[in-house]
Amino acid sequence: MIRRLEPALFAAYLAILVWAPLPFASNRIWGGALLALLVFLVLCGWLLLYLCGQARLDAGVWRRGRLPLGLLMLVQLWVFVQLLDLPRPLVEWLSPQAFGWHVREGWLSLSLDPEATRYYLLRGCAFSAGFFLTLALVNSHDRVKTLLQVLVFSGTFQAAYGAFMVLSGLELGFFVEKYVGQGVATGTFVNRNHYAAYLVMCLSAGIGLLLAQLNTRRQRNWRERIRDWLRLMLSSKIRLRIYLAVMVVALVLTRSRMGNIAFFSALGVAGAVALFAGRRFSWPAVAFLASLLLVDMLILGRWFGFHELAERLEQTHPEQEARVWSNEYTMDYIEDFPLTGSGGGSFYGVFPNYQAPNLQGLHLHAHNDYLEFAAELGIPAALVLAAFVGLALWNAWCVQRRRLTPLYRGAGFAVTMSVLWAAIHSTTDFSLQMPANALTFVSILALAFLCRDLKAPSRKIKSQQVE
Repeated sequence: MIRRLEPALFAAYLAILVWAPLPFASNRIWGGALLALLVFLVLCGWLLLYLCGQARLDAGVWRRGRLPLGLLMLVQLWVFVQLLDLPRPLVEWLSPQAFGWHVREGWLSLSLDPEATRYYLLRGCAFSAGFFLTLALVNSHDRVKTLLQVLVFSGTFQAAYGAFMVLSGLELGFFVEKYVGQGVATGTFVNRNHYAAYLVMCLSAGIGLLLAQLNTRRQRNWRERIRDWLRLMLSSKIRLRIYLAVMVVALVLTRSRMGNIAFFSALGVAGAVALFAGRRFSWPAVAFLASLLLVDMLILGRWFGFHELAERLEQTHPEQEARVWSNEYTMDYIEDFPLTGSGGGSFYGVFPNYQAPNLQGLHLHAHNDYLEFAAELGIPAALVLAAFVGLALWNAWCVQRRRLTPLYRGAGFAVTMSVLWAAIHSTTDFSLQMPANALTFVSILALAFLCRDLKAPSRKIKSQQVE
């Protein structure tokens, strides 16, 4: 009975990944708190099984994953320090601006909004726990495949739901009528850009999964070509290809400029990296990636409003975009809190002090993930997060370069594409501030460390995959 609990925990974590984007990307206090609670319950369950000797952590995976996990926990430790009441002279030395803005007597905290920072710490610990759970629970070849399949399922559901809401005119979000984003796909998200970000991560998982299933064996004659073509039409590959097309359609329907630019740019660069990292040139891989870039963009996209997205791109003038020139004020913000930040989650309360009169509206987040992390956490902590992502990218490259198992190489592609997407999209948006996106992102990044050391499947399993 106890032995069955570990697979149940794996299933529960997969269910959490599917649930996370549903309640407005868990970007409500109740949604984020519930998401954290669910993750912590699974973590506690795994720890109990580990103490009872019914769960284990692969030695190679732990050796590879403890450094990135340590980097994540180091950031959470820093957020905890931001909450501590410290002697006034120490606060004045570390952050003169924070010292000057505090109005209470006695010891002071580095955070200017402790309430928001506590909630920020809760979510950050949940994301770190999610990263660890991926390392601990995705402990076999089959589970890597299952994780990728679940992300494809979730992305396809979100895509189908979002597209249906737009094409049918119902315009519902998460059981309520949409109050923003009418006429564009948003799924169960509020913001179309954050929805596009989630679709891109699920697309990266699906593309990696399909790349792992491509037949790279050379056909000797036309009979083998016909036979392989018939097998393809009757196999699960064609269904997976349809799921990817549905997600691309929904991505186009978001009309998200940077979301689409980031997707196609990340796909092209990650595809080039995969071909270069491969031990031999693969024409099937080239044909597949080309089909994503050409067929989906030019044919499916044209049917579902690609020209409208193109018009938005043509009419874009960066110098007139509020999200672009508002970053200038965020830079002034960072200059006042370069070392310690103003406290996790405090951007919405601090930024109005730097906001120019001609910049209208309440800005809950910076339209740039890099700047928001630096403003709230300080530049050193932001660099630690960048090191975490860079370490994942390096390990993804090593997986594609050194591992022979197709699925592991496909997972490495998914990590590479997700990192490249984040690097591009984060320059103009705050998608990683959404709990659903952040949890999905760290779960995908964990695959880079997993797939470097997980055992390859048996020959029997390999032969079944080829067939």
